[in-house]
Amino acid sequence: MGLRRILIVEDERLIALDLQRRLTQLGYAVVGIAASGPQAITTAYQLQPDLVLMDIRLQGEMDGIEAALHIQQARPIPIIYLTAYVDDATMQRAQATSPRGFLRKPFHVRDLQVILARNLGELPHDQT
Repeated sequence: MGLRRILIVEDERLIALDLQRRLTQLGYAVVGIAASGPQAITTAYQLQPDLVLMDIRLQGEMDGIEAALHIQQARPIPIIYLTAYVDDATMQRAQATSPRGFLRKPFHVRDLQVILARNLGELPHDQT
């Protein structure tokens, strides 16, 4: 099996670059980094990643939840949300998109590795 292709959607450049470095070290291929909802949608359509790591709060009017809805309408790409904090209403909106999981910022590399492996079929669900 080739490298699993991941799209990072994160509007804080330093966080996105650090995440890219960590993913590469874990053996994943980062196909792109998007900083806004519209950019995420366009990039996902063009590059068709295996999974999207989506920050919920993005620059501009479109948040990560709305971008995820648009992406999933075109192709059922698994979404894992990244978030520092969300209120209950935002969490309910996010849950309605059937995400594959949530990673709270800051997160440990092991947590990232486990959630990606589970969602890309590389680790049994009973391992931690």
